Amino acid sequence: MREFKLQIPALTREPNTSCSEIVAEAAFALASGIIDTIPFIGCKLDEQQARAWPRSGVFTDDGIEMTGTPPEIFELCELLAGHIERGSSFDVFEVFHKIARIDRLIDWSHGAVLSPEPHPVTH
Repeated sequence: MREFKLQIPALTREPNTSCSEIVAEAAFALASGIIDTIPFIGCKLDEQQARAWPRSGVFTDDGIEMTGTPPEIFELCELLAGHIERGSSFDVFEVFHKIARIDRLIDWSHGAVLSPEPHPVTH
């Protein structure tokens, strides 16, 4: 299983960071990590890049290559981070709506969820 390392840059940059700022940054880092597990189309711009976005080979409906991170990715991240920060349950319909907005960016041939280990099918 892959190890997930949560790094909170605010602690190393500014040791006097408030607890609420640390929690908010940790929630955003965790939400970003969750989004990075989605099998997006295209390729990372650089294999050394930590985040899933930006990517190459991803085009708008007009045929123009996307050069940055689509706003829908930020919106999903903000939604997830908000729930994580508050410690509240996710609203399945709200999350599904955000994921539906990025449906065109997901490579569904890899499945809906990335799993670090194969799960045997039993009948």
